Parts: sequence; C-alpha cells; structure tokens
Amino acid sequence: MLKRLLLSALLCYAGIAMAQTGHNSAKLSGKALDAITGKPVEYASVVLLHPTDSSVVTGMYTQPDGEFTFPNIAAGNYVLRVTFMGYDKLLKPVKIVPGKPSQFAGTLRLQPAGKVLNTVEIKAEKPAFSMQIDRQVFDAGSMITAEGGTGTDVLKNVPSVDVDIDDNITLRGKSVTIYVDGKPSPFGDAKTALQMIPAATIDRVEVINNPSAKFEAQGGGGIINIVLKKDKAIGYNVMVSMGVATRGQITGNANASLRIRKFNFFANYNGRQERQTGYGYSYRQNLITDTVGTAFFTQDSRNRNRNGGNGGRIGLDYFLDDYNTITISQGLNVSTGNSADDIMLNYMDVKRTPIRTGERHNNSNYRNPNNNTSLNFRHTTDKQNEELTAYISYSNNRGRNNSNYNTLYQFTNGTTPDDIDIQRNLGISRNEFWNIQTDYTTPVGKKGKFETGAKVTLRGNDNDYDAQLRNQATGEFEKSLTLSNTYYYKEDIYGGYVNFANAIGNLGYQVGARVEQAYLRGFSYTRDTSVNNRFLNVFPSVFLKYNLPRNENQSLIFNYSTRIDRPGFDQLLPYINNSDPQNIRAGNPELTPSLTHKFEANYSRYFPNTKDYLNTGVYYSQANDDIDRISMLDTATGVTTTRPMNLATDKDWGANFTYNLHIFPRWNVVTNLNMEYSRLTGATISNEYVTYGVTVNSHIRLPAKVSIQVNGHYRSPRVQPQGTFKAMNGVDLGIRKEMLKNNALAIALNISDVLNTQNFSSHYETDAFIQDYTRKRTTRFIRLNIRYRFGKMDPDMFKKKKKQEVPEEDTDDKEKDKDKKPADNRL
Repeated sequence: MLKRLLLSALLCYAGIAMAQTGHNSAKLSGKALDAITGKPVEYASVVLLHPTDSSVVTGMYTQPDGEFTFPNIAAGNYVLRVTFMGYDKLLKPVKIVPGKPSQFAGTLRLQPAGKVLNTVEIKAEKPAFSMQIDRQVFDAGSMITAEGGTGTDVLKNVPSVDVDIDDNITLRGKSVTIYVDGKPSPFGDAKTALQMIPAATIDRVEVINNPSAKFEAQGGGGIINIVLKKDKAIGYNVMVSMGVATRGQITGNANASLRIRKFNFFANYNGRQERQTGYGYSYRQNLITDTVGTAFFTQDSRNRNRNGGNGGRIGLDYFLDDYNTITISQGLNVSTGNSADDIMLNYMDVKRTPIRTGERHNNSNYRNPNNNTSLNFRHTTDKQNEELTAYISYSNNRGRNNSNYNTLYQFTNGTTPDDIDIQRNLGISRNEFWNIQTDYTTPVGKKGKFETGAKVTLRGNDNDYDAQLRNQATGEFEKSLTLSNTYYYKEDIYGGYVNFANAIGNLGYQVGARVEQAYLRGFSYTRDTSVNNRFLNVFPSVFLKYNLPRNENQSLIFNYSTRIDRPGFDQLLPYINNSDPQNIRAGNPELTPSLTHKFEANYSRYFPNTKDYLNTGVYYSQANDDIDRISMLDTATGVTTTRPMNLATDKDWGANFTYNLHIFPRWNVVTNLNMEYSRLTGATISNEYVTYGVTVNSHIRLPAKVSIQVNGHYRSPRVQPQGTFKAMNGVDLGIRKEMLKNNALAIALNISDVLNTQNFSSHYETDAFIQDYTRKRTTRFIRLNIRYRFGKMDPDMFKKKKKQEVPEEDTDDKEKDKDKKPADNRL
C-alpha cells in the first residue's frame, strides 16, 4: 500500500511540474547551416555560456530546419557554442539588449571537418583533470594503462582511490558508493559493478568527496560517478575491442548506437575470462597460549582462481518532442568462477618446537546471473533551466555457490592422525533491488536555482547456506546448525531533499538538507535471531564558491556535508565463515549506523598561458560509532574470530595538493600529494597515525600518434583499529598507437605493476596476540588490446533524397541583423 501511495504521489508531482511552462520574456533565436552546402544542420548542440567562466546558462538541439530558440534570457553578454559531430566547433559572442523582446543571433555556418565520416572519433584533447564546485573530474580517455581492462583498472589511475588486492574500492580509506551515469549502480556492490564495465566505454570519472543533499547519504567516503560514452548524433557509431594478457586474461567488448531522428538505439556486450594465482603468509605470536600450548603459529597458503563473465545491455532513447525524452534499457550479466586453495598450518610451542601440523584444501565454484531493467523520463519547459526527471530501476540476482573443505591435522611424528575434518557447503541466494527516484529543478530570479526530489530504495536478500560435516563414525554428512544459516534481509530507505543555490556578487552558495528514513529487517531461521532497526536521519549540506574579483581563473570552494554508513546484511546477520580454520569471520546483529561529518576547503587556479591547473585544499572528517573489523583470540582453541563492531570515533585531518603541469605542449604530468592524520578513540581502542600518499601520472604524446603513460603511486602505512595496513606502491606503463583516419584503430600495450611490488600486508598488535599478514597475487602482467571504431554521422542520412538548393540568408534574417554590430568570432 505504501508503494502505491508513493508512486501515485510521484505521478501527481510529475504532472504538476510538467504543467509549469514558462512564458517568453526575452527570446534569442538563430539558425545553424552547413557552410558548404547551405543545408540546415539538424540536432546540432547549441549551448549558451557565461563569458567569464564558461558556465552553462542553457542549451538545446537545433530543429530539422536548423533553427533554435532560447526563451527568457536575461540581458547581458554571452557566448554561443555550436557543436555537431563532423563539424568544427563554432563560438560566437552575443549580447542581449534590454527592452527588446526578440533578438536574433544570426545564421551560424558550421565548417565541416570532413564531408563524409568514415569513423566517428573526432577527438580533441580534454584535460586529464579538472575541478568543479562539488567534484573532481578525471578523463578516462587519457588512462592508457587501463586499455583493455575494466572500471576497476580505470580507478587505479585516480588519486585518493585505493583498490586493494581483492578489488575492493575505498576513497581516502573510507567506504564509497558507485554511481553509473548519475544513478546508483544496478549491479550491487562496488566491486561487482566495476568489473562489469569495460574501460573503453567510460568517458570520465567524477569523484565527489562531499556530495550535496541531492545524493543519497550512504557511503562515508563519498561517491564515485562513472560517466559512460554515449552518442546521440544522427547516424551510427560502433566500437569493438579485444585484448589478451599474460595472466590468461581474454577480453572482448562491443558498443554500438544508432540514431534515426527521434530514436536512438544503443547496445553493448562485454565478455572476459581470466586466471589468477597468489599466495599468503601469516606469522602470529600468541601472548596467551592455548590449551595445547601453542605460542607461535604460521600459515602458508597458495591459491588459484578462474573467473569469467558475459553480459550486455540494450536500450532506446525516444525523443517525444522538444521537451520530453523517454529511455528504456535492459541488461543481463552472468559471472562464473572457481577457485582452489591449499593452506599449510604449523603450530609451535614457546621454544618454536612444532606441536602439530595441518593441511587444508578448499575448492569452490559459483554462478551468478544478474538482470536489470530501467526506465527514465526527462521533461523540460520553455522556462530556462527548468527540468523534471523520473527514474525507476529493477535488478534481480540469483547466485549459487558450492564449496568443499578438507582438513587433516597430524602430530609432529606424522604417525597418529589428530583429527580429520571434511565439510561440504551449498549456498543459494536471491537479491532484488528497486530504485525509484524523481528530481525537479527550476530557476529562481536571475541567478538562483531550486531543487527538490524524492527517492525510494528497496533491497531484499534471501540466502540459504547449508554446511554439512562428515561424521567420522558413520561416514555420513550431517547438517551443522552452527555453520549453516538460512535467512532473509530487507532494507527499505525513503528519502527526500531540497537544495537552494544563488549568488551574491562573486560569492555563490548552495544550501540543502536531505531526510532519510531507513528500515533494516532480517531474520535467521537457523539461529532464530532477528534484526529489526529503523533510523531517521537529517543530512544538511552547505557549498560556497568565491570567484576572486581580479582574476576569473581563481576560486575558493568550501563545503560541508554529512554522510552515513549503514551496516549491510552481511555485517548484521550472524554467520560463521570458516574457510580459513584459524581465522574465522562472523557477523554482528548489534551494529548501528555510523554518522560522518565532513568539511573541505579548496583553492583552484587555472593558468591559461601554460594550461596548467592547481588545486589544493584541506579537509576534516569525524565518523561517530565508526564501523570496523576487530579480531579476538580464543585462548582455549587458538582461533581468531573477526567481526564488525561500532568501535570508536574516527577523526581525520588531511591536506591535498594536485598540480597538472604541461612541461611541453605534448607532455603533461599530474602530481597528487595527500597527507592525513588519523586518530581512533574508543572505550577499548586507541590508535593514531600519519599517512601520506603520492601519485604521479606522466602522459607524453609522441609523433606518429604514439602516446606513453607512466603511472606511479605510493601510500604509506595506514591506521586500523588494532594496528596498521602496511605501505603499498607500484608503477604501471602503457603505450598506445593510433592509426587510420580519425584514429579509428588503436593498439595499446600495457605492463601492470612493472616492479612487481604490489601486495597487501597488515600488522596486528593486541593484548592477546601479535600478527603479521601478507597476501600477494598476480599483479605484474602484459596486456595487448586492439580497439576499432567505425560509423557515420550525417543529419541527412535517414531523410528521403530530394534535390537541394543552397539557400541564401533570407531577407528577414538580414533585417534582424541590421542593428547588430559586427561580431568577433573569437571567444
């Protein structure tokens, strides 16, 4: 009933907003023609910009006759920017004179970059890094080392983003939410989402450390928005890519779009297969010996993994008219894999004399199909910058996992078996995810903007994990009530927000607030335990931007926001993961959300003569009831159990420095330095540390369309509740050669982790034990990738053939231009 009421409210809300169309007050019109043929250029992008900072005032596509009209434009100076695939960009200054209700920008003649395009990649150099009021933007096209990889490989090139050995993503050491094209990823967790996105389909990466109230509040680290490439020009566009790597990786993907007047069809496919090998080693000293006298313990493991996936998406954009667009898409992905782990265990007394040894052999395989359906609606009006959007998405994931654990313990003489454990497991899961969202934006006055919206997120998870142990006496397998767990979990979040933005002189501001009501409910049939929590939170946000009055290329930005980390079902529900017999993992149903307050101030400066860019700033965050994992030693068995807990208050003070230096016109280096002081304080936890990280990205464009990228990074040890994560460093190298007309063909050769230094290490130190742990997997490999693009962009492609005459500028156009001064075509 609640869902129906909400949907009804959203439809009513949409109807009211659609009815709000503005009235023309000061109209600016014009026409776009082909400079050679004189034919109208249909669906060209026309954008009106402020000349001081090139910020967008409004924009639209040209009509079939090449005309465009902007209603309700305030008096002042502007710049018109007209772009269309296959034509050179046109910039023209215009002035809106007070008292004239209708003004004409003239006939704008676009110079063709090529009469017929054999390929569709007309590529201009985009900045590798730029800073906006609320986010950092990184160009994915400049990341040569990610060619042939996935979204995970792209994020390895982004400063402040950490990708660990298991491809888990954190931002400044905190959890992060992954968005795709401004919407939460429909593929579940961040790791899965990024592995399903080919790097070649990513246009840019937006890092939002302090999201405004418009975004959902989940994720203490912020949001990473992956913006995909998408072409809506008349014609067709196809890109295919294939790659191989020395670690047994094979990848292939295809991306295509077809625009026929009001219809834009798009589709993509991606497939991958890879093999991984790795090892791990841990050394632990028990400060309190267990019942058999174990004082020292070592564990040596070897693992082999094979993973793969096939997936794709098809969709359609339908442009109903100048104001309404509907987009529908359907995606399907199937991931499979298997793994084998061999673990050697060695138990020693206080003199380091072996007491007993053990061998553990784990084998597992999985298959996870995922499908997603989404529907988008966008409505604009004659009123400048007024927009209504609505979005609904449904995802369904079904997983099946089989595993077997065989363990043999022996005394040191090797003659008498101590114990034999044989376990088999079957896990079946089903996850559903609904995302319903609507947003409305309207201008207020000359510079103001008002935003509001609502969102509903519904997640459901049903899981049946059946663990069976073999009875040594009978030889039969019996269900373990301790290890098995059958449960369901539901998370319903209802949110709404308001934002208001305006400017006073050179000071721009945006204030907002978001309200979220969360219901977390779960029940374990096996354990007869439940989780039933509800949380109501208000999340304010403030953004200030000050443009220095004497230098338009400098700005100061300050922002404040609040974020939340709600525990997930895998953290809340009680379970025991004993895949590692000496290091057990478990859930904690007593977890509560962690609320984070975040402050950040940045100074940005652009140097137009050299095209260099500087961004530097300071930040502070405080996470109350911070959720982190803590390990406890069972002094009787010598087994550690790790579970998430609300441990402490986490305070972080940091400073960030980024500089984009153009050493030569074809050689630029982006350097990022981040320093942070972290302090954890709680009833049982107290730890502090100074951490710093350095990333250097060097990009050289050589003659013959050859580009070289070298990406190096170093991160010093980072604090954790019971010790530190040890330092990490690595160097990646990429070489790309572009060929054929308009760079249709590109061949890239990458060497990942050239020095083979990347691993994951940690140091734990508690009152009960001291442990050092290291894991390493195949990180150094060579990858070869080939990418080919072809297509044709032509506004007349799907029109009926008829005799065309070169039109002259009509008399009305000339009359409109009589009182206009000659315009300078330079920006």
